[in-house]
Amino acid sequence: MKRYIISVLAIAALTTAGCRKKKQDQKVPYDNLTATTSYHETFKGEDNNSSVDIYETSVRQRMLKEVAEYMQVFYVTPLNADRMKRMFTNTDAPYIDSTLNNITNISLYEATAQSAGGAVGDAERQWFLSMFDSLAATSTHALETAQQGVPGAIGGTFLINGKGFEQGQFLEKGFIGAMLLDQIANVYLGSEKMAADNTNPVSGKNYTQLEHNWDMAMGYLSQNAYYPMQAADGTWQEYFLGDLVRQVNGLYGNPSELYLAFLKGRAAIVNKDMGVRDQQIATINKLLERAMATVAVSYLNKAEISFTDASRFHALSQATGCIYALRWGHSGKMSREKSEELMGMLMNSTYGFWTLTKSNTDAVKSFLSSTYVIDIDSIVNS
Repeated sequence: MKRYIISVLAIAALTTAGCRKKKQDQKVPYDNLTATTSYHETFKGEDNNSSVDIYETSVRQRMLKEVAEYMQVFYVTPLNADRMKRMFTNTDAPYIDSTLNNITNISLYEATAQSAGGAVGDAERQWFLSMFDSLAATSTHALETAQQGVPGAIGGTFLINGKGFEQGQFLEKGFIGAMLLDQIANVYLGSEKMAADNTNPVSGKNYTQLEHNWDMAMGYLSQNAYYPMQAADGTWQEYFLGDLVRQVNGLYGNPSELYLAFLKGRAAIVNKDMGVRDQQIATINKLLERAMATVAVSYLNKAEISFTDASRFHALSQATGCIYALRWGHSGKMSREKSEELMGMLMNSTYGFWTLTKSNTDAVKSFLSSTYVIDIDSIVNS
């Protein structure tokens, strides 16, 4: 009997040692991570296949690209507000890409302003719906020349309302904030999803729920193997938030630092090192907000040196959209109320951008510069 008990204990010890070794094999050394490390190939489950699943973020990025592309066809035919709303809610097959129409359980609507919840979230989503109406109404003037107080096309390229406001640009930047930035900073890197199980694989998957939540945050920044990714011909392969952050390089920021924080945070989850993970969350939130603020200041500076109303209004519309987007930053440095105040300083003169004064743009730049500790004269690459 004693020999039997000893044998059982020995087998158990060997089995436990084997399990420990298996878990150790899954660890990812931080020193192995570089700016060109493949996110998807670095993290693997026990089946040795990639444990990164960002399908849902991929679908929403594709949906948003179709919305952005559709908003640019105003010069062909007036935009249809109902179609844009159906693209937002993914109802009644609104997309050209039929595969998107077949995905009935994912929409832009449900992922927009998600962290706000309740009446505030509803109000934000309703704002997007109302903006589709406004943009569609403006598009009926696409064949007219815009003037002060009169909507139409300007510079042969941009569609603006009577206040010089390019609604399509504002909507695009609005989605960058209310969906992409919010999903990263407040939803998937937020306290609730970062408290998910990190011991047992999700049923039928080769990743834990915590690993998956982190990957979803990364997916809303970029879909590529590493970030930022450049094609052989030099063109950047990033879109929306990933593209804006990518521009802030050199003196004013470093997108590779942001990517390394995502890599290191994911490795920390694999390594069961929550202290390191939390450090990376703080870095990611800081860099995302700082980049968005820098881009906003850059657009305002570009507007001040623009030679045409068309380029000036285009830059001002982008800047205003970025200021809206900053309200979705995790730090709370840009409250909803402050965001509205700054946007009003740019838009609320009698004829909007047509009569905007330099003192107002300077005041907005001053706030952004001091709040996010960035260069007030920054101009970043496009």
